Amino acid sequence: MAVLIDSSVWISAAKPQNKECVALKRLIRKNELICIARPIQVEVCQGSRTEAEFHKLWESFLGFDFLEITDRHWGLSAWNYFKCKKKGINSSTLNCLIATLAKEYNVPLWTLDRDFEKMQVFIGFEFASDYN
Repeated sequence: MAVLIDSSVWISAAKPQNKECVALKRLIRKNELICIARPIQVEVCQGSRTEAEFHKLWESFLGFDFLEITDRHWGLSAWNYFKCKKKGINSSTLNCLIATLAKEYNVPLWTLDRDFEKMQVFIGFEFASDYN
């Protein structure tokens, strides 16, 4: 089964003592289909402390399956953001795009970011629950 892994998980998994690190290693060993989107890669890499760390992080994502972001996805993301905002749910543009991609590609989202819980009702994506 495929899973879209949010930046919050990747960042937490960078610390070997965190349970996300163990779960992520298990997914990789089992050769599970791990999906990524460019906004997630950007969010993770922008937290780099050095140029070398940035390049190492950026390249470490290149072996995963990237979800393509089309004009349709951008439009749906804007619409989803609008719907959520009208219901009093404020989130980042990137999180709304990630949630939209999870819905459109029918891939469960593994995240630690609680903002997604509020959006889920209006966007309709699924959470990956087997990894926590």
